[in-house]
Amino acid sequence: MKPVLAAIVPLLAAGCAPVDRLTPAPGLIAPADPATARPAPSGPAVAYTAHEITEPGDWRGLNDAQSGGRP
Repeated sequence: MKPVLAAIVPLLAAGCAPVDRLTPAPGLIAPADPATARPAPSGPAVAYTAHEITEPGDWRGLNDAQSGGRP
């Protein structure tokens, strides 16, 4: 009973609280000027490079190649 009462009391208190008046909506902004519009660039933005699918390599060799070798 206590958990139900703890859930209901805040809901009742919030339901009885006075509601604040809403502020008037701001005016609409001016529409975009069509004279400043530019056409979208044609074609993709990135170049595609095909890669051949290979088996996974030795991870230690790959790490050594990226880190500059073993100390």
